[in-house]
Amino acid sequence: MSTASEDTFAASNAALVPGLQQLLRAVLPQAAVHARLLNTLSLLEHMGSQKIMATQAGHGISQPTLKHLAEETRHAWFFKRAAERTAGRSLEYSRADLLAAGPARWYFGRLEASIAGGLPKARRAEAVYLFMSLVIEYRALWFYRHYEDELREAGIDLSLRRVLAEENGHLLDMQRRLQAIGELRLGQLEGFLSVEEKLFRRLLVHLQQQADWHVQASAIPALTA
Repeated sequence: MSTASEDTFAASNAALVPGLQQLLRAVLPQAAVHARLLNTLSLLEHMGSQKIMATQAGHGISQPTLKHLAEETRHAWFFKRAAERTAGRSLEYSRADLLAAGPARWYFGRLEASIAGGLPKARRAEAVYLFMSLVIEYRALWFYRHYEDELREAGIDLSLRRVLAEENGHLLDMQRRLQAIGELRLGQLEGFLSVEEKLFRRLLVHLQQQADWHVQASAIPALTA
C-alpha cells in the first residue's frame, strides 16, 4: 500500500516533540489547566464526529463510516468525562473551559479547506472525508502516544490505550478505503501532511501560550480581605 508510515510521520515531526512535552509537563500537575486541555481534545473529537455526520449521513452511509462516527463520538465523551472528573465540575465547549478555543477550531477548519481545495470535484465529498480523517489520525496517534507517556510519568491514572487502538484502526481503514477508490497517492498525502504540520505547529504555540498563562495565574495566591 502506497502511503506514508507512522515512523516517517514521527521523524518529520521530531522537532515538535520538545514543545509538546513542555506543554504537557506544565499542564499535567495543574488539575484545572489539565481539564482545559482534556476538554479541548474532546472538542476536536466532537468536531470530527460532527463533520462525519454532516458530510456522510446520506442513504449510502456505510457500516465502516458508522463505526468511525460512533468511535469518534465515544472519544469526545471519553475526554469530556476525564476533563470533568479532573476539574471537579461540568465543562462546556466555551472559551472559559478550553485552551486555545479559537485556534483549535481554526486548525480544523483550515485543514479541511486545504484538503478540499487540493482534490478535484469528482468524488470530492468521499475523498475529502477519507483524507481528512487519515491526516487527523496520523496527528492523533502521534499526540496521544506522547500524551500517554507523560501521563504515566506523572502518575496520572488515565489510560489512552483503547483510544489509541481505535485511532490506529481508523488510520488503517482510511488507507484501505482511499486505496479502494483509487485516491491514495503518496505525493498527495505527503502534501496534506505537510499542510497539517504547519497548522498544528501554530496550534501548539497557542496551546503553550494559553497553558503558560493559566499555570501562572493559578500560582498567584488569592487576595484576602
